[in-house]
Amino acid sequence: MPDQASLERSLIQALEAIPVIDCHEHMSPESERISRPVDVFTLFSHYTWGDLYADGMSEQDYLRTQDTNLPLDYRWSLLAPHWENIRWSSYARAALLAARKFCGVDDINEHTYVAISEALQKHNTKGLYQRVLGEACNIRASLTQCGKTGVELGPGLLTSVMPMTHGMESWEALTTCGQLKGAVIRTLDDYVEAMHAYVVRVKSEGTVGLKMMSNPYGNPDRSAALAAFNSLRDGTERSLPAVNPLRDYVVDQVVGFAGQEDLVVAVHTGYWGDFRVLNPTHMIPLLQRHPKTRFDLYHLGYPYVRESLMIGKTFVNAWLNLAWTHIISQQFATEALDEAVDLVPMSKLLGFGGDYHKPVEKAYGHMVMAREDIARVLARRILEGRWSEEQALAVARKWLWDNPKELYRLKTGE
Repeated sequence: MPDQASLERSLIQALEAIPVIDCHEHMSPESERISRPVDVFTLFSHYTWGDLYADGMSEQDYLRTQDTNLPLDYRWSLLAPHWENIRWSSYARAALLAARKFCGVDDINEHTYVAISEALQKHNTKGLYQRVLGEACNIRASLTQCGKTGVELGPGLLTSVMPMTHGMESWEALTTCGQLKGAVIRTLDDYVEAMHAYVVRVKSEGTVGLKMMSNPYGNPDRSAALAAFNSLRDGTERSLPAVNPLRDYVVDQVVGFAGQEDLVVAVHTGYWGDFRVLNPTHMIPLLQRHPKTRFDLYHLGYPYVRESLMIGKTFVNAWLNLAWTHIISQQFATEALDEAVDLVPMSKLLGFGGDYHKPVEKAYGHMVMAREDIARVLARRILEGRWSEEQALAVARKWLWDNPKELYRLKTGE
């Protein structure tokens, strides 16, 4: 019988052969990425900034590191003291793995940052996404949220998930949003119908889901929503608070439209800013009112992990998405996935989402970490005699391929 470490290595090798649907990114079309200069600080342009801020880097200094018009050595002098404090985080590990894979260096430091910059820029050419996502990661499709539909993304690896709604705190916000495509808004019904037309349109352009946040939502009340809408239209109120009856009513309507159009409602839950307002339990009333709408709960609600797991266990229309989790903390992701196996049907888990924008190379680092976490969970259960290796890999294939393909009705191959 192999030990845990050798079995994990064997499983990682087997996992590399399983095709992956990347369940959450923010990547724009490749043409936009390769049109901009990149350097070592591109590897610090998404998520590591949170650790840098937590370590005391000022926002002004961080923005200077991202300014390619400033000298590279000056920008490194700003980053270096903080890098030594954050290099051990899961966020940083994805950057280190990417630098090793694509730049041929073992570390990011004062001796390598120039070479890393040159290598990243050299490879910042057409075909980048296929080389990184397709070839290095074995990703066949990435669900991306960049404000563009599939028509605008063009053919390739990216599939669009679009915002569900927009700001509803002022009359200007209600009537000038590009989502409405020139609709004339005079009444609440005009507005709701324009939002329905938006859902139909983006689906026709290749969108497979609509994104929302797990904020607190009140019960939808048409009369209260109508009064709030009219107060903005008539100028008796210049603005509404972020939580208001108009938002509650419209969100509920659009969630229903998503169900009618067979689109998934993707939900950011948990960690971000004041994460107290993003508790996944805020979604329970919507899950109850819309049993025919499919909900994809992102990030396992971290730090509200058990709440998310119980939602997945309790509601047939809720799926649990491990996007972002492996780079928040590999320890958390492993423990949560292990507990999820005990709690929820294996059809309810989506195993990977890179959750990056500009630094596409870091999706590779995240993928390596995700396979490590999955292998660790599988290996323990195999060694305990609870699963065979064949059963374990069949479950992993569900997480990485079968479940997201079925949930999002994807037409990709395999």
